[in-house]
Amino acid sequence: MRFYGLMKDDDFLSIINLVKGDDWIVEDIQEKTKQGLNEEGVKNKLKDIANEIESWKKSFKMMPESTIFVFVSDKENPQAFKIYDTTSLGCATSLAPPRWKVYKKGLEF
Repeated sequence: MRFYGLMKDDDFLSIINLVKGDDWIVEDIQEKTKQGLNEEGVKNKLKDIANEIESWKKSFKMMPESTIFVFVSDKENPQAFKIYDTTSLGCATSLAPPRWKVYKKGLEF
């Protein structure tokens, strides 16, 4: 599955509104939790994550505004998201695993 990085926070908020359906899975890799959510629940969770990302960007003054944390499978019809946190920043040659994986049931990746 191919993912596209979202450069603008407003893009993420717009895409959240395009989320449809009740069979969503949210995995928090750091907390080692996995839960199923309906459409309203997943939208609320993604909005909470968007607020957390906004907070990071305000707190870490040295971090460029264009830092990408959110990757989506399809900007028009989102089916999966990979969302990274500040621990992914640095000089590594590859990204650490995402902090959150949010996807339609049956699309485990």
